[in-house]
Amino acid sequence: MVTINILLVTMVNKKRKDTAIKVSRWLDDAVKGYISNRKISVEFPSKRNFVDKAVMQFLEEKGVKLNE
Repeated sequence: MVTINILLVTMVNKKRKDTAIKVSRWLDDAVKGYISNRKISVEFPSKRNFVDKAVMQFLEEKGVKLNE
């Protein structure tokens, strides 16, 4: 049964095209604290969602076209 679980985790990870990026602990704690507010958590349900939106907004402000 352990082998099956390991295979399932491996198969799920191969399907995702995400890249893991390390963030400073203090920044991670700040984001976690910010999105813990109930009003904010509706807009940003997870740290990943918050970071994705923040980076996309930053890149768009710098003139990077993300829809190509």
